[in-house]
Amino acid sequence: MSSPIKITGELAPDPSMCMFHLEQPLVEDWTLRFSRGDESHGSALAEHLFDVEGIARITVSGSTITVVKNTPAPWPLLAGAVGAAIRAAFASGQPLIAPEAIEALKAMPTDGIADTVNALFENEINPALASHGGFVRLAKVEGRDLQIEMGGGCQGCAASKMTMKYGVENAIRRVAPHVRHITDVTDHAMGENPYYKSDDPASATPQN
Repeated sequence: MSSPIKITGELAPDPSMCMFHLEQPLVEDWTLRFSRGDESHGSALAEHLFDVEGIARITVSGSTITVVKNTPAPWPLLAGAVGAAIRAAFASGQPLIAPEAIEALKAMPTDGIADTVNALFENEINPALASHGGFVRLAKVEGRDLQIEMGGGCQGCAASKMTMKYGVENAIRRVAPHVRHITDVTDHAMGENPYYKSDDPASATPQN
């Protein structure tokens, strides 16, 4: 008899998003995104999760499945159905992530990655960060791997890790799903104001 699958849920800052952590990685190196209605290439995990009403998109990275909903139903109600779908995918005997899904990412050309990411930063990310005096830039591209540097109010900010993970990284993977690793190479210890910027500490607000 196989051991029960342990799944731990974690709410994200975005209320439409919840992360489900497993004990073992589902995919190595790559981060895969599936949207309802898109080709899953026979990936049982995506197919079972999209059987749950209100699930719009999933991202699989390592041992974490990030699920995005498009329904007002709260996560405490949805989490049980999501957990059941994950367990059903394991029990199906089909590949959780089909090799074809990864091969499809590998087949995408890398020539335009830098231009795509720079355009994203210029048109979407940096205008949003500008209100906090921050910005991000593409420091280096090595094949399908990116190095990102944060500056201004984002350098050393207490919220920089969350900004990178839930904002910048998610946006990059939306426009360039074939990117593999995204690394923050910022020297956050050198930030001029590494935590909060406020004359009144009692009313301090995060920079990101």
